[in-house]
This record gives sequence, structure tokens and C-alpha cells, in this order.
Amino acid sequence: MTGTLPKTLLPLPVNVRPRLGESTVHYVQRLAHANHLKPTHLLNILNGPLAARSAAAVDIDKLAALSARSTTTLKITLADIGPPLLPVNTLPDIRLARLAARRSSRRSSNIIGQIKHDALRNKGSLHQIADAWGLPHWLIKKILSPAFPDMNSIIIGRTTHLSDEHYSLIAALYRQGVTPGQAWRDLVDNHDTWITSAVVLRQFRAFDQERGNVIPSWRRRPTPLKLQ
Repeated sequence: MTGTLPKTLLPLPVNVRPRLGESTVHYVQRLAHANHLKPTHLLNILNGPLAARSAAAVDIDKLAALSARSTTTLKITLADIGPPLLPVNTLPDIRLARLAARRSSRRSSNIIGQIKHDALRNKGSLHQIADAWGLPHWLIKKILSPAFPDMNSIIIGRTTHLSDEHYSLIAALYRQGVTPGQAWRDLVDNHDTWITSAVVLRQFRAFDQERGNVIPSWRRRPTPLKLQ
């Protein structure tokens, strides 16, 4: 029995540094845009077509090869790579969490979780995040480390609620007459955002129910997507 050996993935031409605390998908989007690729295409290479749509775990070895980074660097930088870390009640961590709550200009009942949540999709530098929260750079860097525990972490990617931004974008795409798959690719490729294809499909069905469509409009008349 013979088979074709997989081709070795070479680093992409433009090197993009991962930001501490950001999500893997957001990093893939930045890496793709910097190299004039569609993020969905890069996700297909890393995950496969079906897994890419559901935010399944990115192949860390493939991502390391394409980004010219080591797997170790990605694991200590990106927030959602590897198994979830269990909270550890160490005195230094508790003191840092209390310090952050006291000094932040944007106080929250779960300030550590909020900072980590914001950083998952951050578009700014570490200094910009620190300025936004009114905290010193060194403290933000410590908090955004994947190893820093969070007793009340925020679950990402499992919510059934759409943000106002996502709802408006999906509604506009629905009115264009595109399919849910086309809408999902447009959201990921052209709007610097992340949402699973299942959520897009569910919202399309909700729109059809509101209009009383027996046959979904996107199955009756597939329309080429007007790319931006």
C-alpha cells in the first residue's frame, strides 16, 4: 500500500507576532490578512473545512510552521491553546487580582476575567490594553499570561446570544440573499470577527420563520456574495 506524504508547510512570507492573551482565531485572521489570504482559507488548512466552521482546536504544529513560531511560544502567548488551566489559589495571584481591582479605572466584579476576555479579541498592543484599563503594563502582562488563574473565567464561543454587531451584520447579509455559508465566510474574512457557522445558520432560520418562509430563501435562490 502506498500513499502520498503530506507536504511540509513553509512559513508564510509576512511574519506576524502573536499578541499575549489573544485568541487563536484572531491571530489566524491577522496572519492571513498580513499575507493577503482569506482567514477561512487559512483555517481550512489548519483545521479542515468542517472543523474550521465550528472553531475546533487549531492544529498547533501547522500554525507554528506557517507562522515561523515555536509551539511553545504559541502556547504561552495565545489564550485558548492547550487544555484549560485550573485555578490555583496562590497568595501572589490573589494579591495581584486584588491590586488590579483596586487600581483599575474600569472596575468589575470579575476584573481578571474581563481583561482576559477583552484581550481574546484585542486589536491593540499590550500598552493600549493597559491604558484602557488604567493598569500598569507589567500587571496586564502578568494577567494575560495563560498560566495566570482566573477563578471566574468567562466562557467564550458557547453563548447563544448574538452581539448587536453580529446581529446587524448577519441581517444585512440575509437581506442580500446569500447562503449561510457565504455569510459565515464574509463575517470571518471581511469583518475581523469570529462566529461559528452553526450560529449563522440558526439566525438565518430565525429570519425565515419571522418572514413565514416555508422553503428557506437561501435555498430557493442562491446569490453570489458581493465581497467588500
